[in-house]
Amino acid sequence: MTQDSSPGPSGFLYQTYRCDLWRGFFDGALSAGAQTFSLFIAIRYYSAGEGIKSLIAGAPFMGMILSLLLVHHLSGKGLKKSACGAWPSVITGICLIVAAWAPSLELFALAVIAGYIFRGALLPFLTSIYHDNYPHDQRGFYFSKPLLMTVGISGLFGYVGSSLLEVSLNYYNWLFTWLGVCGLAKAWAIYSMPSQTLEGRSHDHPFGNLKYAVQDREFGYVLFTWFIMGFANLWILPLRVDYVASSTYGIEASPLMVALIITIVPETMRFFFIPFWARLFDQMNFVVLRMILNVLFGTGIALFFMSKNLMVIGAGSALIGISFAGGSIAWSLWVTKYAPPGRVTAYMSVHVCLTGIRGTIGPMIGYWAAAQIGTTMTGWVSCGMMFLATALLVPEIKRGRRPPPTS
Repeated sequence: MTQDSSPGPSGFLYQTYRCDLWRGFFDGALSAGAQTFSLFIAIRYYSAGEGIKSLIAGAPFMGMILSLLLVHHLSGKGLKKSACGAWPSVITGICLIVAAWAPSLELFALAVIAGYIFRGALLPFLTSIYHDNYPHDQRGFYFSKPLLMTVGISGLFGYVGSSLLEVSLNYYNWLFTWLGVCGLAKAWAIYSMPSQTLEGRSHDHPFGNLKYAVQDREFGYVLFTWFIMGFANLWILPLRVDYVASSTYGIEASPLMVALIITIVPETMRFFFIPFWARLFDQMNFVVLRMILNVLFGTGIALFFMSKNLMVIGAGSALIGISFAGGSIAWSLWVTKYAPPGRVTAYMSVHVCLTGIRGTIGPMIGYWAAAQIGTTMTGWVSCGMMFLATALLVPEIKRGRRPPPTS
């Protein structure tokens, strides 16, 4: 297949693909910053309390809630989707540079939280660009390559950054400066993507897009099961860092070991399994694919929290990484299988907003639950919720091959 940069579907495809590779590159560093370094610096350098840790962990999901309002207010204003997706990343970059040189925990936390809020707010615009510019039966394939770039850079940056912090925690200043530069460069990559004008809205209420979860029964039911599964996953994620880094649980691993378990091992597994899951996403019954991923997630979480042995924890982390390989593709693209043309951004804003709600309250409830029933039992509860969500999807299997919407 030859490359074509001319106007038209083929030219748009390859220009989008090239720009998305750059976006994936810079987003890899931002991903490691969100998953590991923001919480690690708050815990080890600033000795942050539970409230600030929960807010930092929940910041990307607060941005997802904001995305619903952002889509509403920008719709119908004649703006290109690429511009709508680029400006939040500019704000992310500026905020992370401020965080790098913040003189206090309060300013560091405020800047990190604001930066990752805006990182999460741009997602519906990106999915809509993929829907417009990639063929419906190859979206998984084209999306998987930039995702591989994100995962690879996240693992590499996780190793380099943790090695710097092993030498001195004070190097976090330069670490977060680089994160800020990556946010600005990511904005350039998104802005360079060819895109259509953002669609108009059919309602005046800022939360009006939520109506699609009711009007489209199949879309709404999958969202419901996804909420159960996603909550079970997201309320336990920040506890992984606390579980291996804090002295509370008797492990207190080194910075390098924390990065190895939390970022490097799962991101490496994601890297190797993304092409496999991308192929299945394009070819397989989507509901069955979602069920398989739920089971893998649940098993990985159970392994992670059932032991203080780093080998067992590492095995659970590896299984979580394999699950995230498929989960990342399914989460980013599944709406394109359900939304009719002209409503992809709106449908995605609903999905992203609901993810944001469970991601925002999840860490707070997760820390509370761990204090009440223990981290291990919290992990088992999460595992049970994963299997419940899987069972609820069984009636939807026959609808999993629903053809691409045409109206």
